[in-house]
Amino acid sequence: MKLNEPLETSFEFEGKIFEIDCSFDVVLDVFEMFGDDVLNDVEKLQLAIEIMTGEEIEDLELASQVWKYIDEHFITVKKDPVIYDRQGNPMPVVEEDDKARLIDFEIDAQDIYASFIQAYGINLLDEQGKLTWAEFMALLNGLPDDTSMMKIVQIRSWKPSSHDSSEYKGLMRKLQRKYSLDREEE
Repeated sequence: MKLNEPLETSFEFEGKIFEIDCSFDVVLDVFEMFGDDVLNDVEKLQLAIEIMTGEEIEDLELASQVWKYIDEHFITVKKDPVIYDRQGNPMPVVEEDDKARLIDFEIDAQDIYASFIQAYGINLLDEQGKLTWAEFMALLNGLPDDTSMMKIVQIRSWKPSSHDSSEYKGLMRKLQRKYSLDREEE
């Protein structure tokens, strides 16, 4: 996402122009479909492309290349540049995989929705088909600490320290169990 360029709604791949719908709800539909056990991996790949571009690609090699392009250019959020402290040492960063484990778009849907209203006054249901994935992720990553979603992320990422009282540690462990991503869906 670049602020000095319009959001892309199409791309060219091997001489063919693909129109692409990167609305956040469409991307979430693709993620949900990838989690489905009914389809095999080839069907998921082809359906993901069809959902986002409206194009059917039968050739598996081409479909794989197109999906890789879509994922790299439209879905995967670019990694932050390395930040250095005053002594020139790289600052520790949370890996993308670790961040990804702190939020589940299905389990946390209500808290994400509430947090967008709380922080930005944005009703995500009204923004379906309009708000792009890049915009959605920028807003999600920028949620203030006092929103319900960020409080849950803080709980999930909490690690005990020697300065924490035993009561506080007990409370945080209880909250971590409550908000665990491993819990059964209710």
